[in-house]
Amino acid sequence: MSEPLNKPKCPDCKVIGNEFIVCEPSEKRSRLNDPWFETAYCSNCGHVYGVFAKVVYKPSPIPMGNSGF
Repeated sequence: MSEPLNKPKCPDCKVIGNEFIVCEPSEKRSRLNDPWFETAYCSNCGHVYGVFAKVVYKPSPIPMGNSGF
């Protein structure tokens, strides 16, 4: 497979390449030992690209009663 045309570049330290993007799971865990979230950051300077939820629960239905809504 060929190399991508555009490689990611850190906005703070300007290093280029996927090898500088690190994704680390949270220390806090769910009951099933899954990490609650993962943090993606630059391994060179620590710039945080984002925090991504790993454990997502289905929303519970809201009881509506007899109000007609």
